[in-house]
Amino acid sequence: MARASPSNRRRVKSRIHRSVYTDLKDVAGVRFPRSVKGRSLRLLAWLSGTALVCAIGYLIALATRDKFDDSDPAKKELELTNQDIDPETTLVEKSLLKQGQIDARLAIALWRDAKQQLNGEALKLAQQALQGNKVVPILEPLARQWANDFDAGKAAAFVIWVVEDESQKGNALELRLNGVPLGEYAIEPSRYAITVVERSGSPSRLEIKGASDRNGGIVFRAETATSEAETRHLTKGKSDFWQISVHP
Repeated sequence: MARASPSNRRRVKSRIHRSVYTDLKDVAGVRFPRSVKGRSLRLLAWLSGTALVCAIGYLIALATRDKFDDSDPAKKELELTNQDIDPETTLVEKSLLKQGQIDARLAIALWRDAKQQLNGEALKLAQQALQGNKVVPILEPLARQWANDFDAGKAAAFVIWVVEDESQKGNALELRLNGVPLGEYAIEPSRYAITVVERSGSPSRLEIKGASDRNGGIVFRAETATSEAETRHLTKGKSDFWQISVHP
């Protein structure tokens, strides 16, 4: 059998190399579309994930949008006017002041002034006296100022109405006026009044703290002749704050 010459062997070897190179190119050609397909799948997965996150965010926003209403300052202020004055209680408070006496409503009003004008040991003495609804010498100037404001029509006893809400049966909250406890109040099927002593030009701060939320978050509403305020989604132990101001 005749042997191939060296030149023929070189040509055969060269053809083999070209064949192997061509096969490798074919393999690479098959893999390249797979790589593109993988990137496409990853892009599709990323887009799907982004769409899912956006959808969940939208649903959460819909479910909680009412909670954002709680940040509306317009819903956190009660305005007291002459239409909200309780004449009988105002007369009682004026009479007490003229006799050098006070009740719990006047004690709360005097405490606000005491914190602004007294300090140290004098403030402690004033606090102890007011806790017992008493007027001590250090409080007499403040009590006289309140008596003058009553006579001038700058101060009075005002009524704030707690709005009825049958859906809130069993829910209760604690109220504090300028840091002083007013007591615990239930939300009832019929509205009722809370009477406070206020003067024009001295805004008060009302704290509403959840005491019982049997039906979930508490909804608390109050109103005057010209305004209304609202607290929603209040849970036990959490607080909200309103401002109370007098406008003659």
